[in-house]
Amino acid sequence: MASRLVQAHTTAFGSSVSRVSRRAFPGAAQRRSDGRASRVFVAPRLREMAPGPRGRAAAAADDDIPELPDYDVVTLGPLETSALALSLRGWKGGSDDANAYVAAIDRGYVLLGAHAPSELALAKEYERYWRLSDAAQLPGVRAPQVYAIVEVGAPGGASVADALQAHGIAAGGAEPDIFCLRAAPGADAAALAASVATAVELGACPEIVAVDGFDAPSLETLVKTLETLAPKARVAFNRVAFSVADRRAETRGVVAACASLGVGVVAADPLGEGLRVTDAKHEEHDAGMLQLLAFLGAMVGGGVQRSPAQMGLNWVVCKGATPEVATRTATSAWECGGAMLWRLDENAVGIVDERAAAADGGDGSAGGEAVGA
Repeated sequence: MASRLVQAHTTAFGSSVSRVSRRAFPGAAQRRSDGRASRVFVAPRLREMAPGPRGRAAAAADDDIPELPDYDVVTLGPLETSALALSLRGWKGGSDDANAYVAAIDRGYVLLGAHAPSELALAKEYERYWRLSDAAQLPGVRAPQVYAIVEVGAPGGASVADALQAHGIAAGGAEPDIFCLRAAPGADAAALAASVATAVELGACPEIVAVDGFDAPSLETLVKTLETLAPKARVAFNRVAFSVADRRAETRGVVAACASLGVGVVAADPLGEGLRVTDAKHEEHDAGMLQLLAFLGAMVGGGVQRSPAQMGLNWVVCKGATPEVATRTATSAWECGGAMLWRLDENAVGIVDERAAAADGGDGSAGGEAVGA
């Protein structure tokens, strides 16, 4: 089981963190000593998750008893969730998507991001099958938390309440746990906050929301205005691009502003746009950074090699952000999940910082769109 592979180590560069008890469910992807994920779902709609005589017999025959994975729990504003999030961008519901979902849940992911109404509907469909599984009844279980990105605030456009209602209709009635509001071009932060406050008052929007792509001044305006108009409303996190290849969320004060306002950070493209941190074929790939992450990965694992992807993601976690991993494969979701349950120490973070600054000239602007643009 996955949890048996995570060992507590303290090394020259990193240390383990406290863990929450384990979870899995029948048929979930499991990690073996050969390093491969095995026994993942192949059904496109996870129907094997539903309990029943046949399902129990199969589970008993395989000696596959539900077990809790290790959770790496962090807080994003008022939200308690996993240290990594899983993006469902582009998911259609095929067997690869189903396998990735199961592997992620078994690995300890809790926070899931839907970028389109169809992805929200799919996430909630998968969740319904998960809730019928034996694992969903285990003590200490953490149910998936789905956030849906919705564009709002266009000048002269629909109100936030109307935009969220339209999104729900497009998703076939599926509702997210959190709405992540993306400001339309030209949107005014104060006016948007007022519209959010009205939506909360009408019951069209939960009191806990998130935002996408806000720069520091806009975020402060939104949060302060909400505090006045809807005191119970809270912003859980601000979703912005952030990685060792694009540190502008940090160098331009967005991460610091989030911390001062009590807002968490979800890092989009945490391995760089187009995975350029780890993809040697990317035209803006930094081979030196990849070599550094590989070297540090051998140092922090206590005998277990950490991959460059795990190192890059853990660096983001150490900066106080939650990486949003975008994948449609079980093996990738599983590997990236290995970035949880431990932390780089200050020395290792500083070494990566120095390399990143040398590559981008110190301003973090190594490609990609500007935060808040």
